[in-house]
Amino acid sequence: MPSPDTDQRLAQQQTIYGISLAERFGVIMTAYGLSQRALARVLGLSAPMLSQLINAQRIKIGNPAVYERLVMLEERQDEADPARVLSEVEASEPVLTTHTSRARQARFVTPDAGGLPGSDPATALGGLATAEQLRATAQAARATGAADLADVLDRAAALRG
Repeated sequence: MPSPDTDQRLAQQQTIYGISLAERFGVIMTAYGLSQRALARVLGLSAPMLSQLINAQRIKIGNPAVYERLVMLEERQDEADPARVLSEVEASEPVLTTHTSRARQARFVTPDAGGLPGSDPATALGGLATAEQLRATAQAARATGAADLADVLDRAAALRG
């Protein structure tokens, strides 16, 4: 039986994250067939730290990059190639600010594209959101009269599946 302190920490996790971290991590480990050690590696976290979060010995994820990778895994868990998703998330360098970093902008800008994101904007956008999010954004763009932007977003959604 959990101690009153553990119950309190679990309640705090639920307040912060909506559900306990044990539940969130459990869903991801099941979806991708990962052990705790493998999940810790993909997230960029030590295995003991992951264990402490799962067991509510720690309340929250202190590193925003780790949290962003968790969100990426959650958003992409239905993709057809889980090994590719894991590899991409593990190698990712999440942007940890509300402003787009110069490094992230540079990654999507090519000289032959006239300064536009990527050589194909749809390809660049496809890596930034789920197909559902891209379709919803396309619909909003179309509603405001931005038909060209909506077309690019629809192409990006189609690339995502």
